[in-house]
Amino acid sequence: MQLDRDAVERLLGMNDTQLKFLIKKLATEAGLDLSAFNISSNDISSLRNALAKASDEDIAKAAEQLSRLKKRRET
Repeated sequence: MQLDRDAVERLLGMNDTQLKFLIKKLATEAGLDLSAFNISSNDISSLRNALAKASDEDIAKAAEQLSRLKKRRET
């Protein structure tokens, strides 16, 4: 998944169930295990708020972090 402003807008358009599923999928792809965590409605609400307020610089930093995690997992 390419993380850019358009992707953030698509994320914000998802319902809570879809967004929670995608978060877990992206975490797994990056090598993170979220199975011990219960993502609550408040967590999703906080995530939506953070995404809505994210600057282009914030999005670029997040994309770079995801890329580094994915590369580490591949090695």
